[in-house]
Formats: sequence, structure tokens, C-alpha cells
Amino acid sequence: MRVFPFITAALFLTAAAVQASADIELVKDGRTKYCIVLAKDASPSEHWAASELKLFMRQMSGVVLSYAPDGENVPEKAILLGNCEALKSLGVNIDFNDLGDEGFIIKTVGDRIVIAGGKLRGTMYGVHSFLESLGCRFLTNTVNKVPKKSDITLGNIDTKEKPAFEYREVLIREAMQPDYAARNRCNSNSAGLDAKRGLGVFYYPFVHSFYQLVPGEIYWDTHPEYYSMVKGERVKQPTQLCMSNPEVVKIATQTVLDWMRDHPEAKIYSVSQNDCQNRCECPACKAIEEEEGSPSGLLLRFVNAIAAETAKVYPDKLVDTLAYMWTEKPCKITKPLPNVRVRLCPIYCCEAHPYETCDFKSNVDYMDNLKAWSQITNNLYIWHYNTDFSHYLMPFPDYRQLMDTAKLYKKYGVKGIFWEGNYNGGISELGELRSYLLAKISWNPDIDGDAVMREFCDDYYGKSGKYIYEYIQTLEDKVTNDNIHMRIWSDPNSQYVSPDIIAKLDTIMNSAIAVADSPDILYRVKQACLPLKYVKLMQPIMRKEIKGNKTEYEKKVDEFIEECSSFGVTRINEWRPNDKWVADTKALINKQ
Repeated sequence: MRVFPFITAALFLTAAAVQASADIELVKDGRTKYCIVLAKDASPSEHWAASELKLFMRQMSGVVLSYAPDGENVPEKAILLGNCEALKSLGVNIDFNDLGDEGFIIKTVGDRIVIAGGKLRGTMYGVHSFLESLGCRFLTNTVNKVPKKSDITLGNIDTKEKPAFEYREVLIREAMQPDYAARNRCNSNSAGLDAKRGLGVFYYPFVHSFYQLVPGEIYWDTHPEYYSMVKGERVKQPTQLCMSNPEVVKIATQTVLDWMRDHPEAKIYSVSQNDCQNRCECPACKAIEEEEGSPSGLLLRFVNAIAAETAKVYPDKLVDTLAYMWTEKPCKITKPLPNVRVRLCPIYCCEAHPYETCDFKSNVDYMDNLKAWSQITNNLYIWHYNTDFSHYLMPFPDYRQLMDTAKLYKKYGVKGIFWEGNYNGGISELGELRSYLLAKISWNPDIDGDAVMREFCDDYYGKSGKYIYEYIQTLEDKVTNDNIHMRIWSDPNSQYVSPDIIAKLDTIMNSAIAVADSPDILYRVKQACLPLKYVKLMQPIMRKEIKGNKTEYEKKVDEFIEECSSFGVTRINEWRPNDKWVADTKALINKQ
């Protein structure tokens, strides 16, 4: 199997760092003299990290690491976890304030190994980084690569890591699992992270909260003026809030204060527009928009008014809003308060090319907005899209763009990234690979993302991996070389799935199937073939080319959805479960 080393110490300890000398024999001939020293006041995540270290060391080498008590009498052969008394007795000075909740150090002190970081998640992340340096890879929630080694020898180690972004969430079904998120250093709101796995950056509610802030079922009948005026009429549904109305500000503020009291587990509370247009056009709202040069100015004044009051009672809590659709353009006057996070959403962008160099107009406009927002706030978050929401199984060659864009966000001082993919459709188009790549570049955008992808393909798909990688590169080369723009609502008639590309992909995936050397690998490869099958099934339907017996083509639809269901696909697009998709697709066939 080919090995593609990670060439930056910020993701994994490099092979050179681990093998520089024969100073430490962690395992020799399947035996170890090492024990674990865990701080007396270790956090739940540090306890779990110790159990993870024991688990994977046993799987790797067969050794069982025992525990030694924390104190001044430190065993010569010990792995010290966290800010323990043993660490202090060795005179090792670590700036834990600098490391924060998530940073960590890994270093050798004589024959001892120190893995220590923030109590919340830092030590836990350090342990998994150490295991990665030994060759472990946490590929999916159920598939880990654990190399078998009867000897593990370490050289001198002295490394320090902190995340590039304070908030890192991959909203893809394959990544929305607590063990996976913790092992791959995502502090996701959606992954169900408990105290044992370091908790996460939790929201309440997550987004589009205007209906909840001032509920229509309570106020509409008596106070329609609390809601949007559109073309001279107050609108009940779909609607936004009349944000210039002082009573709306008062009610919304009390609602957020109640949320903070009733949901103390959350760090961030959403004050964000509903997922629709129909913003308020009343004279007061319009006047503020015009003064600010953008509807975002009205929104920010509303959000700031709430955040100013919540800060008096809950100074450690944050308020979050969106720069989305009609609020994407930044305003001229108002700036977000320090306890406000703005999530900028590139919903209209082309996802096929690096944002800075793509000539698609929405990308040019988005870059202007990104630059402008980064100048008025140091607390910018991003809501980035990475799937085709109309066709979850559609091939979506955005991998090069994702790697480039993560660097772009770091460059402009972004604080957090939310990557929205197929979150409700079960298995998605290469979701395992995409989740893994996004987790890695969220921690450190400067890694060699292509090496991450190539290594993942080899580890997860075995001998078929080189063909999966070739499949991706064929699609990436097509959108790059032909400058084909691809948005999050592209369809199977898109230029990048042209007949010549489909023919190439067929050959590549047939080769991947041919060399699959185990039932598990074959299953994964056949799952990876679903997007290509979907395109081939849908193109004749969308082009109205169905000839002859329509019943036979309906049978193909049934067979395809049956195969999809066997792999865990529950939705073909964001809005329709499988049975609804089948009915709608057959209706399209019978209209021809």
C-alpha cells in the first residue's frame, strides 16, 4: 500500500520527529514498561483520552498500559496526561492559558512522554494526535486504521498545536457522530458530543430563529405590526420581524435571556433571519437600510441591542446572526459587538473553483463581502456549502476549492467554519472522504490536503483507492480545465458530467470494482459508484429522451432506489425522502 506522508507537523507529528533517534522504546517485542499517569483532577475528556490511548495501543501492539498514581514520584517510563502533579515535579513549564481549551503539547522529557493541553478538549486532542503519529487514522465512525507493530520506538518530540478556528463543524451525516468528531478534532454542535468527549460549541437554537424569538402564534392576532410589511401589507407567513419596532426588540431580548437561563449548556444563541425573503419594508426599517447601505445594518442594530443586554447578565455567552441572502452585503455604519458572531453564507457561489480566482460574478461579489466583513469584525464565522442540495448523489468536485477556501478563511481572520453537506439524507456522495478532509483542514488549513485525500483513499478503499482518487481528479480536471461553474443546485445535465467524462468514470470505477479484495472494500466501492449511476439514470429523464416502454424505465428507478436504500441513502435531495423522489421521478417519466 502506498503511503503519502503528511508534510506538516501541525496536523500529525512528522515521521522524522518520531523516528529521529532510538531514545524511547515505547513497545519492544510486544511488551512495554510504560504506564499512564493521569492528573488527579482529570476532566471527563482526559479520562476518555486515557482509555483511547489504552484501546488503540492494545490494538496496535497488544500491550496493556497500566495506570500509575499522580504525584512527585514519577515512574521513569511514563506517559503523562494533562496538567498533573507529576508534570509539575519534572519542572516542565507549559503555558496552559496560551493553549486554551483545545491546544496541546506533546514532548519527551527524558524517557517520559508528556501529552498535555486544555482540560476541556486539548489533552484529548493531543492523545489522538499522538496516536496518529504512530500511524492510526480515524477514517469513519466505525472504520479506523490501526497498524500492527510489535516495536514502537520514538525519538525526541517537542510539538505544539492550536486550532486555526475556534469553531469547527462538519454537517455531513458521516461526521455527525461523537467518537468521530472528537477523534478528528471537530467541536461540532450536531455530533452529540458529551462531557466524556469534551462537549462542543453548542448553539441554542441553531439558526433561523425569528419565528421563535417573537412567535406568531402568540403575537400575530394582536400585533401584526411586529412582522414584515411587504408591499404595504403585514405578512404572517413567510415573514421576518419588523426589527425597527422597539417592542419587537424588547420581546426578542427577553426571549434570548430566557434561552440563556434555560439552556446553559449552549455557548451561542441564534438571533437570525428566517430562511426566506420578505424582509420588512415599513418606513422605519427602510430608512435604516438606506442609512446603512444594506439590510444587514438593520439586522446588526437589532442583534447588537439584544447582545448588549444579554452581556450584562451572561457575559460569557455569545449571540449569533447570519449574513445570508439579503443580509450578505455588510453595512456602512454599525459594527458587531464583541459578543456577536456573524456567519457569512456564500450560498450563491460557484463551488468548483477557488473563490479568489473564480470569475463567476457571485464569487467576485462574495469576495468583496468577505473582505468587508473581515474589516468590521474580528469574530466572523462562515457557513460554507459542500453538496448539491437538489441532488445529494450528484458528483460534486469541490475538493480543491475546499482546500483553498480553508486557507482563504484563515487569511481573512475567520474564527469559525460550519461546513454544510448532506446532513439528512443518510449516505452521501463520497461523504466519508469529504468529512475526513474537512475535519483536517478545519484544524489546520495549511496541511497538504491532497496528501490527506490520497492517503484516505488508500486506507479506506485499499487497492481500489487509486481509482477512487483518479475518479475525483477526473471530475476536478474537467471543471478546472473547461472553467465550468458548479453551484449547490446543479443537475445531472451539468457540463462536467458530459458523455466523455461519464465514459472515463465508468472505466475508472469498473477498475476499482475489479481490484476490490475484500467484501468490505467491495461494499465501499459500490457505494462510491452510486453518484455515477444516478447521473446515468437521470440524464435521459431530464432531457426527455425516454423512448419506448416507460414501465421498463420506471423499473430502473425502483431498482436504483432499492440499491440506494441498501447503502443507507434516505433522501436523494434535501427535501424529499426516497418514496417521494420515486413518485416525482416516475411522474417526470410519464409526462414525456
